[in-house]
Amino acid sequence: MKTAFVTGANRGLGKGFVEYLLSQGYQVFAGVKTNISKLNSQQNLVYVECDVSKDDSIDSAVSVIASQTDHIDLLINNAGVNKDSVADGHKEKVCILPNLDRKLLLNMFDVNTVSPIIIIKKFLKLLKENDCFIINISSCRASFNDEYENGYPNYGYASSKYALNMMTFRLSKELPNNVKVFSVHPGNVKTDMNQSGEQSPYEQARNIINITKNWNSKLNGRFLNWNGEEYPL
Repeated sequence: MKTAFVTGANRGLGKGFVEYLLSQGYQVFAGVKTNISKLNSQQNLVYVECDVSKDDSIDSAVSVIASQTDHIDLLINNAGVNKDSVADGHKEKVCILPNLDRKLLLNMFDVNTVSPIIIIKKFLKLLKENDCFIINISSCRASFNDEYENGYPNYGYASSKYALNMMTFRLSKELPNNVKVFSVHPGNVKTDMNQSGEQSPYEQARNIINITKNWNSKLNGRFLNWNGEEYPL
């Protein structure tokens, strides 16, 4: 049975990945920051407590998963913070020059850029099967050609996701040959924090996973759109 670990898995796109992967017969380990005692596991679904910004929490998640499987086929770094969630509604503190807050900006880079690569570092020993994939969820905000430009400079989010794309590119130079990696703009997904979104989390999860099913080696390390095409930086 194929196995997957998804961070930020209890809502939005992360939940969409969980639901789609379960429909495809995966054993899914769903990483969540909240208390897992409030979540109900089911057949082939195991909730795992994982605060991606804390090394001891990641280590604990690795131990829990390694006690139940000897491999992971798919690792999805979905957990992240945006201008609204990181600043408790005061988005100007990470978006507009006169109001920028150093601590909040560093927090965005910690969660959106540093944490995914630390997750990969710690889970790499489980990515040992042929054709393993790492998917880093990025954003069109990380492009000079943002198709949904909203007028905010959005320094923290855009820059941290751009840095994630570079991390992804560099990873492709070092990861073992059996592990493929890409970052991806998931589309305009309808979530709690994006009520105006046009695409469902489940459908976009399916579209992104389809990239792995129709894999082209030229895409390794690249920043992609949800439809599998390269997104211009």
